[in-house]
Amino acid sequence: MKKKEILIHKLCETALLPVGKTLYVWGGGWNESDTGAGKSAGRIGISPEWEAFFCSQDASYDYKTHRHEREKGLDCSGYIGWLLYNVLAPQGFPGDYVRKAGEQGKMLAERGFGSWKEPEEVTDWHPGDLMSSSRQGHVFLVLEECEDGSLLICHSSPPGVQVNGTVAADGSGYSIGIRKAETCMRRIAPEWCERYDRFWKGREYLTEYGQFRWK
Repeated sequence: MKKKEILIHKLCETALLPVGKTLYVWGGGWNESDTGAGKSAGRIGISPEWEAFFCSQDASYDYKTHRHEREKGLDCSGYIGWLLYNVLAPQGFPGDYVRKAGEQGKMLAERGFGSWKEPEEVTDWHPGDLMSSSRQGHVFLVLEECEDGSLLICHSSPPGVQVNGTVAADGSGYSIGIRKAETCMRRIAPEWCERYDRFWKGREYLTEYGQFRWK
């Protein structure tokens, strides 16, 4: 495989490691001053505290009551920062990759890792694309663009790190992406699915996000 293919394979593979056992924590992955990566986003591998916290909760989990319990889980940008560190640091690119959600894609482009497109310029999606939105205050990783224009994605969104599918390009529900997300989550995270059984995201995921693509 080419270097880019290896990197994207590693990115998507690593992205799944915390899925279904890491809850969404506001500020999770950030440092105490909210200026960049905290301890958990600058470590290789999964923190045992994430799964321990997941196991201590139930279906009533409300992230709003656990704000800034930073080492217990990850928010969206903390998760992507952790993911980037785990993939890039072993390749010789150590650094702080935690930024505000709307800035993470642009930050990678500014560091020379690839290119950035504004939302209105996005016409397709490739595995490994990072989608950032200041307007939505969110960032996610693309795993696949499906035949109906839906996306299979991985991100940290309440209640936590999960694989989701978007609606189809025409807005229709129960898309290919959603069906794939449900199949994936039920296979790799059955305990998660017993608590949280929503696998879909709306059309804004197709229209409101800028796109970083690896070169």
